[in-house]
Amino acid sequence: MDNTIISKASSRKSGFDAALELTGFGKYNIAMLSSCCLLILAMYLDIFGFSVILPAAACDLTLSTSQQGLLSAVPLIGVMVSSYGWGLCADTRGRRWTLLLAMPIGAFLNLAASMAPGYRSLAILKFLSAGFTSSANAAAFVLVGETTPARHRSRFMFLMASATMLVQFIICVFAIPVFNLTFRYPISWLSLDYRPWRLLMQIISVPGIIGCLGMLLLLESPKFLLSKDREQAAVEVLRSMHAWNEAGKKFTVDAVYMEESLQVEASSFLRRMWQQTAPLFKPPLLKNNLKLYYILLCAYMTSTGYTMWVPTMTNAYFNGDDSSGQAFCTVASKAASSSSSESADCDNVIQSLTLYAVMCYSGASGTLNVLLSFVVGPLGKKRTTLLVFVISAVAGVTLLFVKIPLLSIALFYIFLYVALILGNVNTYLVELNPTYLRGMATCLSVVVARGFGFFSVQLIAQLLADYCTPMISGYVVLVASGLVVAFFLPADVKKKEDKKIESPIEEEKTKF
Repeated sequence: MDNTIISKASSRKSGFDAALELTGFGKYNIAMLSSCCLLILAMYLDIFGFSVILPAAACDLTLSTSQQGLLSAVPLIGVMVSSYGWGLCADTRGRRWTLLLAMPIGAFLNLAASMAPGYRSLAILKFLSAGFTSSANAAAFVLVGETTPARHRSRFMFLMASATMLVQFIICVFAIPVFNLTFRYPISWLSLDYRPWRLLMQIISVPGIIGCLGMLLLLESPKFLLSKDREQAAVEVLRSMHAWNEAGKKFTVDAVYMEESLQVEASSFLRRMWQQTAPLFKPPLLKNNLKLYYILLCAYMTSTGYTMWVPTMTNAYFNGDDSSGQAFCTVASKAASSSSSESADCDNVIQSLTLYAVMCYSGASGTLNVLLSFVVGPLGKKRTTLLVFVISAVAGVTLLFVKIPLLSIALFYIFLYVALILGNVNTYLVELNPTYLRGMATCLSVVVARGFGFFSVQLIAQLLADYCTPMISGYVVLVASGLVVAFFLPADVKKKEDKKIESPIEEEKTKF
């Protein structure tokens, strides 16, 4: 009986979510996830991969400490400046359109930066490349969310977030053999020496190029097309998705409709900016968006701020000094003090031990994120978010008192894994905001995460040497406040898998 109702209804007209379910789950969804993961990976390699390359580049280009500091901040600044524009572009011109416009340019600029002859050209090119690759966060998360059936959406969002967690692991896998090379080829017409760090910059541009090629084979978000009154184009995309996933079977939906109201697009650019931003901070969206952005603030001020110190902190326990019986902050303060001193040994500026330590931290982070992608289904987004916050807060409190070296390192890593909430937050942003605002909602999440993360990096650098204990205590309180706010997130709604898909005619019949 249920199958008869579905067949009759779907052959006439169906709501978008119901039609998306009918496309099935298979090759198209996997291809979309793979391409978008590569593009997200390219963005984060562009932003955070440079932190591994910077010490070698600084030696080669004889950069001062202040110049190194600015170069490390340039990619974050590029992301913050450009994210708003890419969010607007994704919501008005299309998710796929935005990715195919910006990501190839970002990859080209990153390749160009690898051949920059000096400090100024390198800073400018890294600013521009990060600015263009940041489009991936505004468009890729939304594109995956709008082309994945609801029952798989949370898991796919977590897998997307896993790509961001594995960035440092991936770059270190290539950095270890590349930095063991000793070649030096002068290129006189560019006034530079081609050395291993330049090769590594070119290698980390490859994922973005592959992701763009994959995106050429895929289609625009059908929900975006429908939101722009292009119903027939949306149906064609859904039909193509069904052909990928359910080859040989007929897609019976001829027309789809949106379950939410559509937005009339303004003509002027400034008016569009206002239309795409203001509704996010007005009822009924205001309450949930403020919660989600505050949760991101708590997580990324903590995670991003301390991530740059992971190699330094780990090496502090294995540099030959006796750290047994000392609290984490005692060891951390010494490491922070010593890191501010000048080093004349430029040949050994990047130690293999440092790269292995970063690999362990990033690899464990990515693995945990993949595991959470399987937990979030049965446990729910809200409970998973609460679980991550609880574990992080407990690790932070315990870190202040433990005096066992290996346990201190493990607790420090676990404390920073509060960033694992990213997949859930992006899922909430996609599900709780209407289609025409989703690109802007997710791009603002980048501004919040990276903006406050950049501020946190500067704060920790100033306080770690002399005020480590009260500073970490403050971050524990910050994480705890995020936990409290997470209690007020919307409850997960369980959708019945056998829910009927009814046309307006069938709905009218059921009333009688």
